Amino acid sequence: RMGGMGAGLPIEFLDADGNVVKVIEFDPPKHSAQPLIQAVTNELRGVEKTSKDGSYELHRSPARADNAIRASKVLDAILNSYYGGRHDEFWSRSESWPGLKE
Repeated sequence: RMGGMGAGLPIEFLDADGNVVKVIEFDPPKHSAQPLIQAVTNELRGVEKTSKDGSYELHRSPARADNAIRASKVLDAILNSYYGGRHDEFWSRSESWPGLKE
């Protein structure tokens, strides 16, 4: 049995009668997106970092607009058949979603 909706909750192993026979506890994982969020925030704020040679340079986030546009196009292509397009306010017309009719 595993705790739901929360990383780092213990995992309990039960026998056939439902009795706990073993419990594994662990520390919750670090937020996996934190380094990217921090890099984007630093770039937007104009935070500088020290280079190996001692000079300063602007933090550059690995998140680029062209990557976001490409990801958006892929998601649109994947979800098109379910939502019947995402060109409009598709969330307000769930009755017309082809994916719900299947």
